[in-house]
Amino acid sequence: MKRLSTLLFAMLLITSCENKPNAEKLSGEFHIVSLDKNSELPENLTITFDTEAKKISGFSGCNNFFGSFTITDGGLQFGQMGSTRKMCAGGANKIESEMLQLLSKVNTFSFENNTLNLKADDAILLKAKK
Repeated sequence: MKRLSTLLFAMLLITSCENKPNAEKLSGEFHIVSLDKNSELPENLTITFDTEAKKISGFSGCNNFFGSFTITDGGLQFGQMGSTRKMCAGGANKIESEMLQLLSKVNTFSFENNTLNLKADDAILLKAKK
């Protein structure tokens, strides 16, 4: 009986650890590969997480953006975001607007096959790779 209890506890511990996103993996620069279901994006879209300072920055198509973030119990929340204010061509404006709007909806993240998934609950909003 004692072995069974120990085995069940170990399985529960392993399962709970597997389901929590690894915050350490979040550190560094990622290249955006899809926004919502749009994967036809410029190659220079980035998002960078500084996990020590809890800061986020990146390039959203025309302007640089910056802000803060917090990680809580598998959740991810972005604070107030700011950006530079360059004039952009039509396509870049559309992509930038979509990216910043999607970031404002993010509340969790996961990693799948070395891809960072920024999500609103279970819906993947943005995919990025190092």
